[in-house]
Amino acid sequence: MAKLINAEDLTLNPEEVSAVSDVIFERVFNESDLNEFHDIETGIDVTKQIVFAGLIGLLGKESVGCTPNEAEGFSFSEKFWTPVLEDFRLKHCSTDMPALLKIFKKSKNINPDFYDRVGSEEFGVIIAAVERAMIDNIHRKVWFNDKNAAVAPAGNFTPGTDLGYFNSFNGLFKQIYGDAAVKRVTIEENAGATYAGQALDEDGAYRILSEIKAIADERLITSGEDFILVTRSIADNYSAYLRGKNLGSGYMEVVENGRPKILFDGVEIKVRYDWDRYIKAYQNNGTKWNLPHRAIYTTKANIPLGTLSVEDLSKLDVFYDRTLKTNFMDAAYTIDAKHLESYMTVAAY
Repeated sequence: MAKLINAEDLTLNPEEVSAVSDVIFERVFNESDLNEFHDIETGIDVTKQIVFAGLIGLLGKESVGCTPNEAEGFSFSEKFWTPVLEDFRLKHCSTDMPALLKIFKKSKNINPDFYDRVGSEEFGVIIAAVERAMIDNIHRKVWFNDKNAAVAPAGNFTPGTDLGYFNSFNGLFKQIYGDAAVKRVTIEENAGATYAGQALDEDGAYRILSEIKAIADERLITSGEDFILVTRSIADNYSAYLRGKNLGSGYMEVVENGRPKILFDGVEIKVRYDWDRYIKAYQNNGTKWNLPHRAIYTTKANIPLGTLSVEDLSKLDVFYDRTLKTNFMDAAYTIDAKHLESYMTVAAY
């Protein structure tokens, strides 16, 4: 059984760290609330229909005689939630922990306290770390999953990637890029043959954002809920451009609640630092990245996440098995992501 906590690289002596509060845990790439970027539809555990009603066209002509002018009606269309059930299990055995490690309080008895760590400080730390990682993984799946995922050169994923973590359902990039009705801005730098060749021009981000806004549907612009999600590469390039220009108040960096907030023509830019990380780690063929610069102009209502229960996405089933002398952490959840209305999205890639 693989060790859940590996402490073999620690030097154990009377002066080592002896409190959990002194341990520096590596940060995940995105533990933001999912509902910052997505509406969340609950109760989704089986295929479920989503119905769209189109607009009624032109109405009203001059009356002639006693028979009113007939007008065109409207049509329905549909998509479907197709959630998948995912799960994982982690195991922890007390004997995997070095006896001299003083970070966690030791049990006073061998049976059952030494083996049963559920409810202990030690296991609480493990649970907190796993719950944070779950949210990070959901963010990745929602955007980068692809049922036809393949490694380079046949596909876009980094050679050696375990595609089982990416191919359970189609994520939002797959859906949006595959929707011919979505308006698109081509980022020419993405076609570069090397990492250096993919660098954005000095005014690249401003040009990209300008083109996005210029072709956006009026219903998206006036929704009052619109935002532009961008890779860090675009955000950094845009910020550098702003610092060198004297633009109006709709183009600026402001500080809100202690955090910088970037605007483009009054629209908030939300930086997806995790996108850059996932692209570099999992969509890297060794010479260049797959579409390293990306932007999606939409609303969170248009890119919802579907699940049976929000709690399932961050909670663990924790238990101790006396027969195996092992502590278990199980998780299972249903999940799907859906791009709804094409006219409510502009994609730049």
